[in-house]
Amino acid sequence: MTIHTVLIVDDKADVRLSLKFLFKNNGFTVLEASDLAKAHLQIQGNSIDLVLLDMNYEFDTTSGDEGLKFLKQMQGVSAPPIIAMTAWSSINLAVEAMRFGAKDFFAKPWDNHAVLMMAKKHLALADIERVSTPINRAKVQSSSSASLLWHSPAMQQLKRQIDRIAKTDATVFLRGENGTGKTCIAQYIHQQSLRSGAFVGVNVAAIPENLFESELFGHKKGAFTDAKQDREGRFTTAAAGTLFLDEIGTLTLGQQAKLLRVLESHEFERIGDNHTHIADCRILCASNADFEQLIASAEFRTDLYFRLNTIELEIPPLRERIEDITVLAEHFIALHSKKYQLNPPTLTPAALAVMQTYSWPGNIRELSHMMARAVLMTENGNIGPSDLSLKRSHNEVEQANPIPALSLMTLEEAELKLLKMAMAQCNNQVEDAALLLGISKSAIYRRLEKFNIKTK
Repeated sequence: MTIHTVLIVDDKADVRLSLKFLFKNNGFTVLEASDLAKAHLQIQGNSIDLVLLDMNYEFDTTSGDEGLKFLKQMQGVSAPPIIAMTAWSSINLAVEAMRFGAKDFFAKPWDNHAVLMMAKKHLALADIERVSTPINRAKVQSSSSASLLWHSPAMQQLKRQIDRIAKTDATVFLRGENGTGKTCIAQYIHQQSLRSGAFVGVNVAAIPENLFESELFGHKKGAFTDAKQDREGRFTTAAAGTLFLDEIGTLTLGQQAKLLRVLESHEFERIGDNHTHIADCRILCASNADFEQLIASAEFRTDLYFRLNTIELEIPPLRERIEDITVLAEHFIALHSKKYQLNPPTLTPAALAVMQTYSWPGNIRELSHMMARAVLMTENGNIGPSDLSLKRSHNEVEQANPIPALSLMTLEEAELKLLKMAMAQCNNQVEDAALLLGISKSAIYRRLEKFNIKTK
């Protein structure tokens, strides 16, 4: 059984002690840091799986600026998942923390069970999403075909296409809905390639525009105010390997021009450095955006689009590959049962029948989260339809609860109405409501604050 290491960063000794007892009593190794400088040293000197980060310290006890600065410094670094915590809980600070890289947050005083479940969830997700490295690549390579779990004709055809182009250096553009597994497919392409370097993934949507060049190309010490030391960019880190650019459709025109130059010339310079470096990495990218519309509205450059999609692959949504649902569900049940140290429950035929008629708006990601909840909540060792928390389709809802035609209203009124409906349907579970509405967790928190909607 894997023993995870948690770093608790807080300037209050009693807070550190309480959390230390909680995690040690539940089988974790615990390290502590009383300030952010010591936290940096702990992260540099130890193998840490999760950080619980206080957002306020003795020099500034309310704004969260010190915690946000730490999160900014961790961006682009191979850092463990970070969960923010603060006694001055506010939606604004939570949104800012997640914008700069925090995976989640909780307020003091906390609920022990809720904090443990949050920590275990993000440790499990980190294990699933951990990128391949030269050290573990051979082990992953040996089992990569089995781990894809593709039984449907559509995915078998896609696999044949991928296997044909994986060993080339062709740029590949993965398109498909959120949650269809584009990152896993990108990793599989890298594993099947002839490249000896690392797989390096970056979500370009999460990079502030003023840090884009530093993130991708690197910088020299002193190049700008916060450049305290030399830093390698993602193109350097991915040398001889693969660079995966996720959410590529979110790039601004200025960012597109900078990326296009590297793709055309294979050359780049770090900020503050006149020396030209050669980009030696294969480019994979992914998006769920409508690029035809983006190009038509002059929001995405045609020349960059054609540079990126030498090979374009469309990933089918889960509702179009129902043959894969059983094997994927059983895989996630085994995975989450192991992570949460529980006996794996049995998926009943009745539950499976319901799942095969569901529309899966969140695709494989939603299936994984659903199986995690079912593993944790089922009481009799069997997962039945009532354990699934399935959201009915619009057609099913309309047939069961016919409503009159929607009356005209302002966009703000419609936004408020939809937000209330989603929260009610999801029993006030913010993450589920965000999934139902098709927006991010931070986006729904901003709207909850805007309309002063309480989540508890």
